[in-house]
Amino acid sequence: MDKTLPLISAFGNPLWDVCISLPDNSVLSEFGLADDSSKEVTAAEYESLLQAVQGYTKEGCPGGAALNTLRVFQWLNRVPNSSVYLGGLGNDDIGKQLAYLVDQAGVSARFKVHEGLLTGSAICLIHGNFRTLVAHLGAADVYRPQDFTEEDKLIVSKVKLVYIENFFFSHSPDVVWEILRLCEAYGIAIVFNLSGSYLFEKHGKDIALLVKHVNVVIGNDSEYLALAKSCGWTSDDTKEIASKIANNGIQSVSSIPKQAIKLKNLLQWQKVVVITRGQKPIICASQGHPEFETQVLQPKFVKDTTGAGDAFVAGFLMGILKNCTLKECVQFGCYSAREIIQQIGCSPPNYTSLDIEEVKMEFV
Repeated sequence: MDKTLPLISAFGNPLWDVCISLPDNSVLSEFGLADDSSKEVTAAEYESLLQAVQGYTKEGCPGGAALNTLRVFQWLNRVPNSSVYLGGLGNDDIGKQLAYLVDQAGVSARFKVHEGLLTGSAICLIHGNFRTLVAHLGAADVYRPQDFTEEDKLIVSKVKLVYIENFFFSHSPDVVWEILRLCEAYGIAIVFNLSGSYLFEKHGKDIALLVKHVNVVIGNDSEYLALAKSCGWTSDDTKEIASKIANNGIQSVSSIPKQAIKLKNLLQWQKVVVITRGQKPIICASQGHPEFETQVLQPKFVKDTTGAGDAFVAGFLMGILKNCTLKECVQFGCYSAREIIQQIGCSPPNYTSLDIEEVKMEFV
């Protein structure tokens, strides 16, 4: 791999995560929150919840789906600045702390700092093996076409893979379509995370359209059921849904002939669909090939599942960039998720990650 340039860029909502372990479900019940759910709220609603958990022990760390993924990716890759992140940040103390820790993790960040807006934040409520996210996006909710500068485009044009979270697409669709046109022109693979079934309530048709144009789609089973509903499909069989999306292939965004993508393994697989299902086996399908399942790795203990999905994506993308087989990519993702859920927050461990050959032995 070329160590002089970023391998991957990601677009997302940078957040400051406040992780809180709950002794019972009383706070969840009071605010009408379900285990393992995600929700965006107003500043007033967020402040009300923050007051309700004032007496609990808290741990803060950088968060946001795509940012979590890149921080874990850096841990796996061990090469500083092999990833670049873009998103909106507030000009406040929390934003400065977040930016500092992102830099320390080895991620090259190109934040658009918005004056007068607070840095987005999320309360992560840990209840047993479940986590519930309540976010107020603040500055993370703002990323306009003019914020994606010519210098940004030049940097992104040199990567091999672009990762986009649905949270970002929901507020900046025009930017995402511009990113897709850029990727087509330079042979860059596009990975899209469905990230949040509630997003389909307002943006279902737009999300379904975007899915047709990307190389890899990742999400959990509830998100794929929401996608199927938005597509007008009646099936609730996630394997069938995965195969249907994969075999529908990839549609071009523009009429200009697009460049072949730079990644040989992904070029061979064409369209890839990955469905995570908690402790159940991962479902994976690719265009023209039958779907398959991969068992997840069981951790020695679980501290916090907040970043499990984001960590899985980091390992999966790492596998793609290392020219691994599709099964090996899923295995790398499972390993990455297992290590992260043994930490509080989506925090890379303070020990060296295994390489792909060592990870493969974990599945023997």
